Amino acid sequence: MKGVKDGFFKRLGVSEDGIKREYGIDLYLFLDAVALGLKDEEISDVIGYDLDKVKKVRQRLGNVGSEIGLAYKKDLLP
Repeated sequence: MKGVKDGFFKRLGVSEDGIKREYGIDLYLFLDAVALGLKDEEISDVIGYDLDKVKKVRQRLGNVGSEIGLAYKKDLLP
């Protein structure tokens, strides 16, 4: 399953572990919040991440927005 996960994140140009190490943010939780259309401030409030880190992660992901949809996870099923 790790290879499949890596494929999605490779398209974004990041690694799940790298984001966790650098920003302390769970990439799946972050992407779920983004897919639901939450703004950076809402993600920070609801999940409890530092707003500056949330903004930096979104920028690092190419300003990804809700267009990714929750279907981004479909490739993760065994």
